[in-house]
Amino acid sequence: MLKSTTVITDELDDIDAGTSELARKTLEKIELQSNSFALLLCDSDVDHEDFARKLHQKLGVPIVGFSSTAMISGQKGLTDMSAVLTTVTSDDVFFSMATSEPLTPENIVSQIELTYKRALESLKGEPALVLAFPPYILGIMLDIYPREFDRVSGGLPVFGGLPAHDEVNGRTAVYCGDTAASDRVTVMLASGAIKPVMTVKNHIGTLISGLKRTVTSSQDNVVHRVGNGTFVEFIEEFGLDSAKLANPDEKTTSFTTYPLLIERPDIENPDGVPIVRTLHGIDLQTGSGTAIGEIAEGSVLSIGVLQAQDIETSTRNSTEDLLAAIKQNEADGYKYSMVFAVSCVARYYVMAGRNTLEADALKTGLPSDLSLCGYYSFGEICPTSVRSGRALNAAHNESLVLLAI
Repeated sequence: MLKSTTVITDELDDIDAGTSELARKTLEKIELQSNSFALLLCDSDVDHEDFARKLHQKLGVPIVGFSSTAMISGQKGLTDMSAVLTTVTSDDVFFSMATSEPLTPENIVSQIELTYKRALESLKGEPALVLAFPPYILGIMLDIYPREFDRVSGGLPVFGGLPAHDEVNGRTAVYCGDTAASDRVTVMLASGAIKPVMTVKNHIGTLISGLKRTVTSSQDNVVHRVGNGTFVEFIEEFGLDSAKLANPDEKTTSFTTYPLLIERPDIENPDGVPIVRTLHGIDLQTGSGTAIGEIAEGSVLSIGVLQAQDIETSTRNSTEDLLAAIKQNEADGYKYSMVFAVSCVARYYVMAGRNTLEADALKTGLPSDLSLCGYYSFGEICPTSVRSGRALNAAHNESLVLLAI
């Protein structure tokens, strides 16, 4: 049986004190079994390498996880300027982790394959879940991680996200066992008596119902032409002010509020989960637009509208779907212990003034005996569905993804 516990510290200025508090609280609440790891979600404005090293020394288990602008826990709901630590331990569930060399656009594919193979070599039994902890590197598309981990694993469910940071003081970091890095991917494989269940939701309205256009020219995450016009002409067709969108003071709010909704005719999507992409910028001279994540030629685009009530709806729906899947497996005697939530930082921005809405809904909607931890991400990774043992792994923006184990 898998067991877990979540603890929190607000002591980040004194790393010795903060890591000691996390380790002490953890070991007071749970007895470590033969296989363990700790999932650390931490404010981005800390010395991540020192924090991970000292926490690993005091707790004695591998540390994985992410930096973020804000975290979620079952105790406090939304928290920032804190560290949330969930320790997972079991005698019949097995874990194995590996970390890549520094990533570049040229070596990313080979490094994912090598890192996965190293984790697999030290795992007992056949893997049932891939936990992906990739870095945030602008030159590397988010989409490559679910696609390549899907390929090397043979279609296992892949769950994770990208780290996030406070744009003023923080920096992104991925925790890698006993240290942290901003340019390496860590993978954690799980096998044994584990039945992971996952959900992804993004309840987003459409700015103009029925108005859709096909991407006719794009490369990676840059869209040049949509239909017979430029990308800028496409967004203007929806009534958006391109000059305002290009203004650095306006674009964060505008881009998170008006995401791109994507239909991919070439990709199976039996559950109908829309693929969402957040705009990163537009170029008024060339007419192109840059998104966070790939937009392939042939994709059909529309523009959505994300509002606080949509976030509330998607959180409720995702929680209900997760609980239904949990209930189905627990009918066979399996017991779930923890829920890991990854939500897009765009949702955090859209909730301005109501920032606790999503965290409160998760805290109240999930049973108190499940350890809840989560964070706000620059991109989410989760299957849109798992059917006949084959996951349809995908990258998401402006979405909430949940994993229960």
